[in-house]
Amino acid sequence: MSKRNNSYLYLVIILYCIMGNSQDNLSKIKNEILNSDFNVPYSCKIELSELIQPTVGVKTIAKDDKDINIGSSKIGGKPDLPINFNWPKMDNELLTFCAQYNLEEINIFDVSNKLPDSGIIYVFIYIDKEWPGFLNKKNSYKVIFQESTDELIRTEFPLNYFSEGIFEPSKIEYFESYTIPDDESIILKNFQDSYEDFHDLYHSTYEYIQHLTELDIDSFHQVLGYDRSIQSSVTYSFAEIELEITSQDEWNTKKSEILELSKKYQLLLQLETDGNNLDKFGDSSTIYFGIDPKDLKMKNFDNVIMTFQGT
Repeated sequence: MSKRNNSYLYLVIILYCIMGNSQDNLSKIKNEILNSDFNVPYSCKIELSELIQPTVGVKTIAKDDKDINIGSSKIGGKPDLPINFNWPKMDNELLTFCAQYNLEEINIFDVSNKLPDSGIIYVFIYIDKEWPGFLNKKNSYKVIFQESTDELIRTEFPLNYFSEGIFEPSKIEYFESYTIPDDESIILKNFQDSYEDFHDLYHSTYEYIQHLTELDIDSFHQVLGYDRSIQSSVTYSFAEIELEITSQDEWNTKKSEILELSKKYQLLLQLETDGNNLDKFGDSSTIYFGIDPKDLKMKNFDNVIMTFQGT
């Protein structure tokens, strides 16, 4: 057998093992919920177990840029871009490069096949230099999907680039994980209102997921799955931004519309700013990016919504 065939066979075996292990872990989590002693009706435990979503976990490892392969997933450092890349701007000012995610590296953990099989997702955000901090406005960020990864080059920062916005590089490694809806989401509202023990069942389930996978509940980096929010579910924030809600009175008036619209969003990415010196501008918060599943299926990242949460 040729080396090429051997390599292909080896890749197939790895994928088979990962898929098999994922199904096994998913079954274990469901059984943990169903067999728990919490005073929650069995029918509700079944409902909760069916809500579990496969999620791509993210670990970051500090490395020099020279030790990270061109095109690999990373936070900070210099971006790996196609030639003649049009650097995104806001009001003629350059956005700051934050991260790049190689979808081929993610693909084996994306068991629901929601993301494109290959390509790179780049994240750029504008830094308000007077504040200073990441700015959250409609045109203050850009999530860019680059389908071809051929001929990428490690790109120097443009002239007049905000030098304080050059972040220390970290390589990203992915792992299998799982999430359940935020405990304040509309999806779980009925459970929360009806059963005293539901809160304990919910947190016990996340502790089990942490035990079973490499999930660190204190790290908020993530790809896909349900949002792991610091406050209430960020899907409400995605809906508020789409509806351009600017006051509590507007929120109260459009509450039912916000709750309904929040159901449509798929979490795309969570980017934690606590580290890589992103915290200088993110105040140790987490940045959440939401997308309409229809746009994701069409590989359209132009309508991604960004929001922040912190303690």
